[in-house]
Amino acid sequence: MASKALRKDAKIVPERKDEALQILDSLIIQLIVNVLDEKQIIERHILKERLANLVQLSNHDEELKETMHALVNQL
Repeated sequence: MASKALRKDAKIVPERKDEALQILDSLIIQLIVNVLDEKQIIERHILKERLANLVQLSNHDEELKETMHALVNQL
C-alpha cells in the first residue's frame, strides 16, 4: 500500500537543503515523541510515510517541500 504523501520523484534543491534538513529534524523529533507517547512500535516504511504526511501538511513552499520529500526518501 503506497502512500500518496511519499513522493519518490522528488528532487533536492541544493540551495534549500540546509533549511529542509533543519525542518525535517524538528518534524522527526515531533514524530518520535508522538510514537513514544502512543507507545507504538512502528516500522520504517510507516515512519517514512508519517513523516512525508507531516511534510505535505506543513506550511512551507513547494520547492522546500520537494527538497524535504527527497531527503525523506534518502532515509
